[in-house]
Amino acid sequence: MHAPRHPPPAADAPARPAGNWRRTAVAWVLANSLLSGLFALAWLLLRSGRRPSRLAYPCQRAALATATIALGAPAIAALVALRRRLARLVGYPAGLATLGVVLFAAGVTWSVLVPMDAAPTPAAALRAAPQSYRAEVFHAAGCAAAPAGDRFPCLDDLLALMGHHGLKLYRSAVVSDLSGPDGIVAANDVVVVKINYQWPERGGSNTDLLRGLVQALTAHPDGFTGEVVIAENAQFAAVANFDRLSNNAEDPHLSPHDVVLRFQELGYTVSQFDWTAVRTTEVAEYSTGNMSDGYVVYPYDAMLHGRISYPKFRAASGTYVSLRDGIWNPGSATYDRGRLKLINLPVLKSHHAVYGATACVKNFMGLVTDSLSSGSHNAIRYGILGAVLGEIRPPDLNLLDAIWVNGNPNSGPSTSYSAATRRDELVASRDPVAADRWAVANVLIPAFVANGFQPPWPTPSADPDNPTSAFRGYLDASMDRLLAAGFTVTNDPAQIDVYEFVMLFRGGFESGDTVGWSSTAP
Repeated sequence: MHAPRHPPPAADAPARPAGNWRRTAVAWVLANSLLSGLFALAWLLLRSGRRPSRLAYPCQRAALATATIALGAPAIAALVALRRRLARLVGYPAGLATLGVVLFAAGVTWSVLVPMDAAPTPAAALRAAPQSYRAEVFHAAGCAAAPAGDRFPCLDDLLALMGHHGLKLYRSAVVSDLSGPDGIVAANDVVVVKINYQWPERGGSNTDLLRGLVQALTAHPDGFTGEVVIAENAQFAAVANFDRLSNNAEDPHLSPHDVVLRFQELGYTVSQFDWTAVRTTEVAEYSTGNMSDGYVVYPYDAMLHGRISYPKFRAASGTYVSLRDGIWNPGSATYDRGRLKLINLPVLKSHHAVYGATACVKNFMGLVTDSLSSGSHNAIRYGILGAVLGEIRPPDLNLLDAIWVNGNPNSGPSTSYSAATRRDELVASRDPVAADRWAVANVLIPAFVANGFQPPWPTPSADPDNPTSAFRGYLDASMDRLLAAGFTVTNDPAQIDVYEFVMLFRGGFESGDTVGWSSTAP
């Protein structure tokens, strides 16, 4: 018989200790790391749910990083412990193939969980507007602090400035400073006003401005017989019947719902619709016989990394509205696209969470749905909002609220009262891309500087002059999709004509007095 290779210890030898303290300490650390990673992963899955685009949010990314590091430590320790067996495994063809499959699957999973931050389309590959194109941007500064009843005086003056340069609010046979045959809104139109109401306090559209806009619409010179619908999709937040107590207004209690009730009392057809409530309902168009409220969702587009979507809904008045096809008449089974007008009413602010800055284009994240496997939020960087506007048509007017802005490049999009910066400015344009490029450069960035922040701006950056910034990435990609759909827009400052006025004297002048205003144009 052969002697055993490792003979047993003598009977009188001292017993081995239960374990080396170093090994115990390492095991304790690895166990805690594994537990932390599992907790982080569970939180990530619960918070993201069925919406993978939430993985782009900072808190989700932090949890993903925690899970990766925490779960990676035990994995590395296991690999070290099994290094000899792994080395023997890859020596066989079957083992090598198995390892390749595992690595490929891990790479695919990682690419899904961690979206790219870089702009998807190289600047050199972007489409550009014809050199002859001129975008018009209208700018009002020095806006009066308080509304005048239902009117917002600064808006009245901005509309007058627009009309003076040929962009008239009212479509009418009557020719005046504000009306003409080529005006925007006819007396019997259905006007959908897309506000920003995802965030309370200064994070949402100014409701004094909203009230002034509805007042202007209902003051149509031909007598307003149409209707106004105030709408928003707050995605994961609740709009609270458009009636929060903390609103962006001189009187914080003035909510969009209060605006609706005010004009209903005056006898106008004004209502609200919460697209948030139908964001998980996929529907077909009215022309197919589907009369339900919800979202029409296109097939997955690999270039956009998501699915185009838009709402269709029945307003409180009974009017059937398709944001793409227009007003549906069940009796004749036809659409009237000409009667549908869309006015975009965003608020200008920093969006340090993901996209650098929020203005006109980004506000349409509240028009699409991020449910129904659309991937919309993450697909913003690939231009999905521009693609959506290419389907439903760009807004008839973008009215950018810069009365209060988030002038901190390290915060946003939520904006508290204390964190907001008063700018008292308004920007209007029919070109949402030009409005965004100009307003971020000439209103938001100056607010950063006035608040003591100096470039370079933190990542994700709002830098309007850097084509690789988060803001320019999604803006330029959206521009590219709009141009591809046949709508002319520009991100080139050299193609933007700016018309503006600045209030020189507050005391002793009523809003609109030409003595108190200086109007300049290039």
